[in-house]
Amino acid sequence: MTIERQLIYPRHWPAWLAIALLWLLAHLPRRLSYALGAGVGNVFYHFAKDRRHICETNFRLCFPELDDAERDALTRKTMRNQGVGLMETLRVWFLAPDKLDVGFELIGSEHLEVGDDGKGIIVLGTHFTSLDVCGTLIGFRYPADSFYRKHKNPVFEYILSRSRGRYGEPIHRRDIKRALRRLREGRRLYYLPDQDYGRKSAEFVPFFGVLAATTIGTSTLAKGGRARVVFAQQQRLPHGEGYRVEIIPMDNFPSGDPAADARAINALLEDNIRMVPDQYMWVHRRFKTRPEGEARVY
Repeated sequence: MTIERQLIYPRHWPAWLAIALLWLLAHLPRRLSYALGAGVGNVFYHFAKDRRHICETNFRLCFPELDDAERDALTRKTMRNQGVGLMETLRVWFLAPDKLDVGFELIGSEHLEVGDDGKGIIVLGTHFTSLDVCGTLIGFRYPADSFYRKHKNPVFEYILSRSRGRYGEPIHRRDIKRALRRLREGRRLYYLPDQDYGRKSAEFVPFFGVLAATTIGTSTLAKGGRARVVFAQQQRLPHGEGYRVEIIPMDNFPSGDPAADARAINALLEDNIRMVPDQYMWVHRRFKTRPEGEARVY
């Protein structure tokens, strides 16, 4: 991508200065970057009180067996991982995958291969703090399109689009027709179904035993795009030395029952979270939308 002439006007210089600082941070040695990220996460724990409250509330709902001390310890680890994930995101913005200096184990990669039937593949990612780096490492080998929300700042939008577009086509989140067309052409689509997107096109199904508004968009895309669906189970290895991703095929999907499909996705996500509970982005309001008559939880 070439830089549009208007992006070099003086009014955008502060944004470019910020980008330059982020570029420098992204080029720190990996071990130093990991340590800095953990430190930033510790700062989050002490000063990002709203996000810490959301995190603590989610733990009370999803892990009622933990006592206060155990929940606080898990919250601290989660916030540290938020900081680590932030630094990882900067690194994938500005570094090529072969320059990240990390190990990567991809299990079940055969499920990412487009078969003789030419069907596209929906790769279900989830909001773990290692999402961006794992998505990049997968996309480097198996390019995939992805949905995006346009950034309000044109300089940051340029940088993000440049990063997104290296391994697939960025598709505006409202352009469902474009996504379906690409899937029918035998492309891969990276899709994140694990946040609360409101009541529209959602089913209330259990997530850690709590009813959560869960999008049925995966079923809609799979049916309309005539695509196979796989789940990318991920985890960051200790000290940021590397990452492990296992591709799990979802058989009989879509099943014809969107609620059952949503339950199946949540079950896989729960299994992944229990492996590394502190690596999930618990700072999101997963239970923001409540069934009729239920009180707000945040």
